[in-house]
Amino acid sequence: MSSQILARAAFRSATAASRAPAARRQFSVINSLRSFARSFEPHPFERLPVANNAQAADWGRQVKRIAQQGVLCVLFFVSPLSDHWLGERSIC
Repeated sequence: MSSQILARAAFRSATAASRAPAARRQFSVINSLRSFARSFEPHPFERLPVANNAQAADWGRQVKRIAQQGVLCVLFFVSPLSDHWLGERSIC
């Protein structure tokens, strides 16, 4: 009788251990914020390239990009405002 009880207890403990979830740390807002902030940091062993010089800036391309975006912004903001003015000038 006692061997059956011991066998049953051993079986229960073995199956309970296999079904038990993995041990987890308690949730901490501070730790999650720290890990979130660390994700933006560069690699701790990141080195600047020594063999090559940094590439020079292409200012012509930058000016062209900003000019194109400026034109689109002006058109985007002026078109709703000019609709009323164009409606007054129409012959309809």
